[in-house]
Amino acid sequence: MNHKEKMQRIGFIGLGLMGNPMALRLLEAGYPLRIWNRTRGKGRDLIERGAVWKETPKELAADSDVVITMVTDSEASEKVSCGEDGVLSGASSGLILIDMSSIEPAVSRSIAQRAEERGVTMLDAPVTGNPAVAAQGKLGIMVGGSKSAFKRCLAVFEKMGVKIVYAGESGSGTTLKLLNNLILGVVIMACGEAIVLASKSGIHPEKLIEITSVGGARTGAMETRGPRMIQRDFTPHFSTNNMYKDLTNVITLLPDVAIVDDVDHKLSP
Repeated sequence: MNHKEKMQRIGFIGLGLMGNPMALRLLEAGYPLRIWNRTRGKGRDLIERGAVWKETPKELAADSDVVITMVTDSEASEKVSCGEDGVLSGASSGLILIDMSSIEPAVSRSIAQRAEERGVTMLDAPVTGNPAVAAQGKLGIMVGGSKSAFKRCLAVFEKMGVKIVYAGESGSGTTLKLLNNLILGVVIMACGEAIVLASKSGIHPEKLIEITSVGGARTGAMETRGPRMIQRDFTPHFSTNNMYKDLTNVITLLPDVAIVDDVDHKLSP
């Protein structure tokens, strides 16, 4: 029996910019899919393709072997998982809950503990990538929690991602995602500053992009965002609010590991 047969029914909660293409990847891979979102309209295309709409996360969980959540923040994640009519209220023992949202590691561990009390195994598995990357099934996925549950879900992850990293115990996936976005946020800021400085120094910013395409300064942030900055195309691919949320969540890690850093001073009002 393969992984797919062991996890016949998948429930997916959160059909936003990232969740919708991720859910579609699973549907196209042949997994029977149950879906829920705060607004039903966002699931219309998936329903037309064969997904089954459920009225609440509780109802979805009762008819699923694996439930994936992909929501905005810690508060939303806790509500759909642990709230009234949430996943845990409808889950049977043996269900696997995969939270792919970018949330605080402490909240992730708290949800995992409450899930365990209900006989549910939780994996925290946030992603890196944008909607276009999600549609191609080429996300990076960072996973924390039970290693045996990770192995059981590997086939599911492989339908959505091209780089899947098992990070360790519960909360490790969300922690690794915050560290990834800490680097990304700093590098994007540096790219923007360098482009402005190049322009004011009489150097066309395209020359900066060209030279940083080789050597130690090469970065995906410049290669993908630099041209858009030059064109003054600031269409959001990852919102400022979400980046601020992730960088703020990095601050919550510092006391736990006895690190004092300048990040909190730069983010504090």
